[in-house]
Amino acid sequence: MVIAAAQRVRILLANPNSTESLTDACADLARKAASPGTIIESWTNHQGPPAVDCIYGDYMAGRPLARAMAALAPPPDAVVLAGFGNYGTGAVKEVLKVPAVSMAEAAMAMAVPLCHRFAVVTTGARMIPYTEDVVQLAGFGPRCAAVRAVELPPLGVVPSDDASMVDALAGAIVRVTAETGADLVILGGARLSPYAAAVRPLSVVPVLEPVACGVQMAEALVRLGLAQSKAGKFAPPPRDLKQYE
Repeated sequence: MVIAAAQRVRILLANPNSTESLTDACADLARKAASPGTIIESWTNHQGPPAVDCIYGDYMAGRPLARAMAALAPPPDAVVLAGFGNYGTGAVKEVLKVPAVSMAEAAMAMAVPLCHRFAVVTTGARMIPYTEDVVQLAGFGPRCAAVRAVELPPLGVVPSDDASMVDALAGAIVRVTAETGADLVILGGARLSPYAAAVRPLSVVPVLEPVACGVQMAEALVRLGLAQSKAGKFAPPPRDLKQYE
């Protein structure tokens, strides 16, 4: 059943880490991307790590994130996971009946009809293999030309100059497209998303900002009356959730 386009859509933007400033920045991007009438609410994983900047951080984010999403009452119309990673995305899809959209998978899904092969620019060299795994897990490996990185200052340290960050991103995009033939670039990290608007005029290829992709995909799923299938991988856990504590 298709839901009427006039119905308001309530989306929860869930930040898998505990950094409120990042939640606020992503929520601002989400509200700018949302259609008229869509309500964006935000949530921060205060029991998670300050950043998902390694595999350990990913796992430390996943458990409290999944538990909190399972406890939502009443649930929103959809959840957008505002991080370019894994952090228990599959577990969240298991425990929710409403659409649960990772901004990473949303950006890659939107990239596919727009390009031959895309590249991802992530938030540091250490995150390259992690992001490569995220791409493979989502099933987009054959369409990903490369994962590259720009180095960001430590979390909590404000970049001294936004222009230098934009220049670094623009340079990374020029290099990866020239070296690999990628004809679209995804910004692979919530900390990079605020720079998307400034970087786009400097790029000859489309640049996708994943928060916006996640919001628009979530809206579409709600209005189409669709959510993750419960017939297989994302079926509800077989035991009461309390038995997994």
